[in-house]
Amino acid sequence: MLPREGTKGTKKVCVLCLLCLLVASCRNHSATDLTVAAQITPRPARVGHAIVTLLVTNGSGKNVSGARIKLEGNMSHSGMAPVFADATEFEPGRYRANIELNMAGDWIVLVHLTLADGTKMDRQFEIKGVAPA
Repeated sequence: MLPREGTKGTKKVCVLCLLCLLVASCRNHSATDLTVAAQITPRPARVGHAIVTLLVTNGSGKNVSGARIKLEGNMSHSGMAPVFADATEFEPGRYRANIELNMAGDWIVLVHLTLADGTKMDRQFEIKGVAPA
């Protein structure tokens, strides 16, 4: 039996697609192992200016450099406008942002990361019990 015309090209396309999926799944797997540890200053947190220091590490504990990080702070109850801040890298894998906590209470901070390879992901942490100024 002779192969149908065009079968070789179809096989090449299928192999190429499988390779692309494999590369994409490897890239996303390493991204899911990313850990973001946050430290807030002053401690305990108070209404007003706060400094957020982040340590970003991969699954093997290595610091992750070259990321672009944006913070989005939200009150734990609805109806409040979010606050935003950009973090800058000051040491390999360590990032710092100035954020304005404009109300007392509990905050949820979303960390929007874009890694050096373009991978995007989100993490979050809480700031419990922000005290009045």
